[in-house]
Amino acid sequence: MDLSVVIVEYLDLASLRKAISSIRGNIGQLETEVIVVSNSAYPGSKQAEIRRDFLGVRLIFNQNNRGFAAGVNQGLALAQGEFVLLLNPDARLLDESIVHALELFRANPRVAVVGPLILDRSGKIQDSCRRFLSLGILLQRTAKRILHRGNVPIPEEIDYNLSQKVDWVCGACLLVRHSAIADIGPLDERFFMYMEDMDWCRRFWQKGWEVWFQPLWKVEHNAGRGSTSRFRLTNKLLWLHLASLSKYLVKWGFKTPRTR
Repeated sequence: MDLSVVIVEYLDLASLRKAISSIRGNIGQLETEVIVVSNSAYPGSKQAEIRRDFLGVRLIFNQNNRGFAAGVNQGLALAQGEFVLLLNPDARLLDESIVHALELFRANPRVAVVGPLILDRSGKIQDSCRRFLSLGILLQRTAKRILHRGNVPIPEEIDYNLSQKVDWVCGACLLVRHSAIADIGPLDERFFMYMEDMDWCRRFWQKGWEVWFQPLWKVEHNAGRGSTSRFRLTNKLLWLHLASLSKYLVKWGFKTPRTR
């Protein structure tokens, strides 16, 4: 098996259908399996309907929302591919450019993770590859979010045209070498949602693996950042983000490793 695709779904079957269609239309000759983990707590009748609609997809239905990290891990436990693609249901492959990510893996056996150039629906680049958090970066980002009420993107200062090593890439879409996962383990389920991707990439770097950004591989992601686009105390996603941030800082502190 060349590729396992793991998608965690939560109350968004329409987007899921588009994501799966994009996979099937843009993987070329790769032998691929698709594993969907649903945190939607659908009743049995709805589950049966979904199974009929999504033929050829391996479906796991949870009785409650276990969170993104735990859902991904359920999929990883079943994955058989040499490489594993984590894909949000609101993301889609635009073409067959995933081959450029695979070329990076084959050229360098220490590459564990490759992230694509992620575009929004209008074609604008999303800040999908970043530096690990330091006190300075955190204060800078927080100030900008507050001043602009969460409506300003905060891209990293990198050349988005260049294939390069990066600290970490966004979990909305990333490709991982299965043997590297076997080495460091799955996502940390203490992170219900948010920060699990940064934590995972840091663990790969800690064990001598590399994380890369490959802009020749292009993916569309249609979601806004619900935790920061509405900077209000009543925003539940904001509190989830802050809870995960606290767990990350307790685990790693503000000292950032050298990765390049």
